[in-house]
Amino acid sequence: MTPTSLSQYDCILFDFDGVIADSVDAKITAFGALYDEFGPDVRQAVEDYQRAVPGETRYDKIPRFHRDLLGITLSEDEVLQWCDKLSSIVLDEVVASALLPDVADILAMLIRRNIQAHIVSGTPHDELQIIIERKGLNPFFKTARGSPEKKDVIARDIMRANGLTVDQCLFVGDAMTDYNCALACDMDFLGRAEKATNPFPEGTTVVDRLGKFFIADDGKPATSASASRKAA
Repeated sequence: MTPTSLSQYDCILFDFDGVIADSVDAKITAFGALYDEFGPDVRQAVEDYQRAVPGETRYDKIPRFHRDLLGITLSEDEVLQWCDKLSSIVLDEVVASALLPDVADILAMLIRRNIQAHIVSGTPHDELQIIIERKGLNPFFKTARGSPEKKDVIARDIMRANGLTVDQCLFVGDAMTDYNCALACDMDFLGRAEKATNPFPEGTTVVDRLGKFFIADDGKPATSASASRKAA
């Protein structure tokens, strides 16, 4: 699962919040606001969980919060209603969030080197499409897919649809849900995290700025993974 060089890969799979956009805090605040009516202790518990487990889909979090913090079991329709309520709180904040450092240069570089880029996110799929369009990111990503599909299902489908092997792909994420997706797919993984908040197991390749992997490697020959195998 350890990446060594960008030239290994023909396809990069990115999480979105905390990897492409600096939107993690917006999501924490939005989840807190969603539960504000239930008092400060509940709001704090929700925000603490969102901070600790940012990559888990809201379709799982919201029923968990209601069950564990409020003693309420939500129906499927009620879960969807609460998810829609969260979307109405968070959408504009995520759209307004800045791209993380180096991301704009990295996306342009991937196009120049003919390396596919895809988003694999826990954000609801329809909401993700709005965010990507409003942020002007559509030209940089071949696909952008979100929940309720699981990340490993999306990743395998991307490989299948594009005729890629796992050796040609790298997953970039900021949470254990991303790491576990890569692990389930037997795919190389690059973590994006600050040193003080690194959630990943010892031995994981982690950078605080994606440019330390992508831009530092940009001067190397753009030899695709498939071409490397043919040369061997």
